[in-house]
Amino acid sequence: MATEVLIVGGGPSGLILGLFLADHGIKSIVLEKAQDIVTDPRGVVLTGDALRSLWKLGIGKRVASIGHELRAIHFHQTNIQNRPFLTLNLDEDMMQHALPSTILQSQPRLEYVLREMVMSSEYCTLQSSCEVVDRDEDADGVSVHYKNADGNDCQIRASWLVGADGKTGIVRKHFLEPTAGVKQEAGIFEYDSTWIAANLRINPPTEATHPNFALWDLGYDSNAVYDLFWPQEWHFCRPPGKPTACGRFGPQADHLWRHEFAVPEWEESMDAVKMFWEQLIPMITRPITLPEGTTTPITFPIDCIEILRCRPFRFSHRVVNMWFAGRTALIGDAAHVFPPFGGQGVAAGVQDAEALAWRLAVITKIEHSRQTSSSFRDSLLLSWSLERRVSIDNSARLTLQNGEWCNKEATWLGTFRIAIFKLALNILTPFKVKLPHDVADARGYSSCQGGTFLSAAGGGTKLGQIFVQTYLPGSEHVTIELSDKALRRVPTIMSLLVINSSSQLDDADLRKIFRKYQIHSDILSAESIVHFNFGEFNTQRRTDGKAVSFPAPMHLLNGYPVRVGYDVQQFRQRLDDAQAKSLSDLEDCLKKLEVNFG
Repeated sequence: MATEVLIVGGGPSGLILGLFLADHGIKSIVLEKAQDIVTDPRGVVLTGDALRSLWKLGIGKRVASIGHELRAIHFHQTNIQNRPFLTLNLDEDMMQHALPSTILQSQPRLEYVLREMVMSSEYCTLQSSCEVVDRDEDADGVSVHYKNADGNDCQIRASWLVGADGKTGIVRKHFLEPTAGVKQEAGIFEYDSTWIAANLRINPPTEATHPNFALWDLGYDSNAVYDLFWPQEWHFCRPPGKPTACGRFGPQADHLWRHEFAVPEWEESMDAVKMFWEQLIPMITRPITLPEGTTTPITFPIDCIEILRCRPFRFSHRVVNMWFAGRTALIGDAAHVFPPFGGQGVAAGVQDAEALAWRLAVITKIEHSRQTSSSFRDSLLLSWSLERRVSIDNSARLTLQNGEWCNKEATWLGTFRIAIFKLALNILTPFKVKLPHDVADARGYSSCQGGTFLSAAGGGTKLGQIFVQTYLPGSEHVTIELSDKALRRVPTIMSLLVINSSSQLDDADLRKIFRKYQIHSDILSAESIVHFNFGEFNTQRRTDGKAVSFPAPMHLLNGYPVRVGYDVQQFRQRLDDAQAKSLSDLEDCLKKLEVNFG
C-alpha cells in the first residue's frame, strides 16, 4: 500500500491535516490506534486561527453541535462563589473579525464531525485499530510497519510521515528521539505539576426529583439552580496551593463541566476521586438566605453530578527542539504541550496541521514534475517550524500570564498590579488600544525571521475574517460568504488577490507577467487570480466573466454570526501595507517566489 502522506494519530490535529491535504489534492492515510472515538473529553478550548480552520474546511455551520462561544474569562479569589477580581472580555479582539475568538468544545464531537468528513473524502482515509510498530526511512520516502485491526502485519510506503500521536507517541519517542535527537524541551518558561482533571455531566434537579430542595421556596427553577452553581463562561480560581480551572464546555444543552485543580504533592497512593470531592463541594456550596431570614449553606445535590472522568494528569510546557527530521514531521502534542492556563493545546495542533499541509502539497506537486533536493524540502519545512515556534511562544506568553493570575496567592504587590492592569483596560479599551498578546497575534508571522513570506512586501501579517458578497459569473444571485472562502476559490495552492481592478489592468496583463516566470503552475498561476472591490456593489462594477467580491454591508447580515466589534474596514486596512502597488512591484514578488518555488 502506498500514499503521499501517512499520518499517525487520528485526533483533531491528524484529521485536520488529512483534510487540508485533501483540499490540495494530496492523498493521505491516517492510522489511529483506537477503534472508536474516545468519548472522554480531553481538550475543551478551541481558539483563534483554529476556528478559522474549521470554517475553511466547511465545519462552521456545525460548530454549535461541537461547543459554545466563550465570551469572558473570570479570575476569582479562592472559588467561583466570589466575585471575580479580574474579567477578560472576549467579545472583541484585535482582528475585529466575524468569527468567534474562542469556543468551549467537546473534543469527541469535533472528532466525530472530522471523521465524517474524512469518510466522504476521496483523498484522505482513516484506518482505526492500527498500531504502528516500526519505520524505515530513506531519501525518497518512509516505510511504516503496523498491525491492523485483525492483528496482521502490514506496511505502508509514503513520501512523508507525520506524527500526530501525542506527547508519548511512537513517532517522536521511538523513531525521532533515538535517530535524530528530537526531544521536547522547556519552552519560554518552566512548568511541571500534577493536576486532577475531572469531566462532569450535571443533571439539574427539578421539583419532581428533589422536592425538598430549599431553593424552590425562593422562586428558583431548575435552570436558575444550574446557573447559580455552575456559572457560564470560564473560571480560574486560586485556593491556597491549589489553582483551579473550571467551566462549562460542549453544547450548552449537554450540561458538561470541566474541573481541574493542581495537586503539587501528588503521590500514586492518593485517591483522586476523594480529593476531587473535597475540593469541589466547597465550590458548590453557597450561603443562601431563606424566607424566614436565616442564612444557611446550601449544596448542589451531589446525586445530580455524574463523573465522566476523574484522574491525575501531568501538565508541563515543552516544545520540540526540531519539528522534523528527514521526511518525518511532528504536529500537535507530539511537538508541544501546555499547562491548563491558556487552553492552547488543541488550537496550536490545528494550526500546525494547516500550516504544514500546504507546504507538503507544494513539495509533493513539485516532486511529481521533477526531482527536488533535500535542501529545498528542508528549507520549506524549516520556515514552517520557525513560524510555528513564533506562534507557540505567543500562546505560551498568554498561558504564562493566566498562570500568574491563577497560581499566585493575593499579595499587596499582586493586587496593585491587577489594579493597574484593570485601570489600563478601562482607559485603553474605548480607544481600541489592545493588549500585547492581541497585538502579537494580529501581526501573525511578520516578526518571524526566515518565514515563508515576502517580508519586504509586508508579508506575514494576518488578515481578519469579514463577510463578503460575491458575484459569480453566470449567476443572477449574489452569494454572502466569508472572505477566506472567496480567497480560496482557485485551483492553486496560493492566490493572487487583485483589488479594485480597472480597465487599465485586466487578467490579460497578469497572464503576460506570469508567462515570464517559472513558478510551478499548481502553486501560483494566472488561474490564481481573485478579484476584490472595496467600492459599493452594483452591477456596473462587476468584472465581466470573473468572480468578484465586495465587503457585505451590515444590513445584509441579519441572521449571520456577526460579533461585537466587527469592523469590515479592517480587512482593507491590513492589506494596505502588504500589497504590490504596481505591476513592477508584482514582478519583484514573482521573481522572489520563482526562486523559492520555481
